Amino acid sequence: MKQVLYISIFVILLAADAMGQAGAGMKLGQNDKHYKDSLERAGYPYRFPIWGSKVVQKGFNLQYPVGAMLNFTTGKQEVNITDLKVGFNDKEPVPLDFIQFGKVEAHMQSVTTRLDLWVLPFLDIYGILGLVQAKTDVQINAPFQFSSEAKFKGYTMGMGTTLAGGYHGIITISDINYTWTHLDKLDDVVKTLMLTPRIGYNFSFKEHVNKSLALWLGATGFYVNQTTSGAIDLSDLKPQMSEEQIDEILAETAGWYQSLTKPQQVVVKGIAEAIKHKLDGLPDDIIVNYSLKKNPVSHWSLVAGGQYQFNKRWQVRTEVGFLGGRTSLLLSGNYRWRW
Repeated sequence: MKQVLYISIFVILLAADAMGQAGAGMKLGQNDKHYKDSLERAGYPYRFPIWGSKVVQKGFNLQYPVGAMLNFTTGKQEVNITDLKVGFNDKEPVPLDFIQFGKVEAHMQSVTTRLDLWVLPFLDIYGILGLVQAKTDVQINAPFQFSSEAKFKGYTMGMGTTLAGGYHGIITISDINYTWTHLDKLDDVVKTLMLTPRIGYNFSFKEHVNKSLALWLGATGFYVNQTTSGAIDLSDLKPQMSEEQIDEILAETAGWYQSLTKPQQVVVKGIAEAIKHKLDGLPDDIIVNYSLKKNPVSHWSLVAGGQYQFNKRWQVRTEVGFLGGRTSLLLSGNYRWRW
């Protein structure tokens, strides 16, 4: 059932992971007294963040408020599929609850940009825009065997906010974002909510107060609209069925086939006929409509990452995600300026 291929929308979630800014202002310690005094004397003449001058007077070293980030993300996600329904032409899809899925994995690579602004010393807001390429590997184990792969592309956009702060090296970063993703093989827009709290430590360099290395651990939770629907062509099926098994379906003699409802038999027999035509080298162009529900094997996974700040303008960062049926890698560069 090739319709299950399109659960690969989950890979889009990986594109939005770890978009939050790595940290806000940092409270300077006694070892930085000379630099702290120079900040207080200079003041803070910029528009953002609001209350920036008051925070600087209290000994916080603020980063530049506006930033542009370029991100590359790659990863995979294991997915559970339920409530599969399939129908031919304009007929209402029927439940195929007798199908047993094997391992379902979605793989993704994306490039996204992010523009952000520190509105308050502890509050950052941002927008996301990017391109995605992905593929999904799907296996059906029973009552017949299919393996299939689909490749597709699309674009994603979103917005988010980060609450962050630091005190004597300890940093906290809590990020939330919401994205909309459009894919070339899905009827519906994929809507995703992500939550990522982190805690870590910011290591400063005594001789270079604007240079730092931040390391953190955290967790990512993501939630997506569960129902996917669309229409597909069955011509790209990769069946692992013998001609004998196909003939049993067409002759309606397979034991499991006889236990199906009449609407289910119509769908299964139609798919068997399409497979038979493909094996015989005959042209076929069967379109089916479908719907299904999908969920990651776990809504939560762990993350670990770090950011190196060369100066107040340039930063690079990386973050890895793991556990919960998910692995991901983020690489990004960030340029910041005053406003």
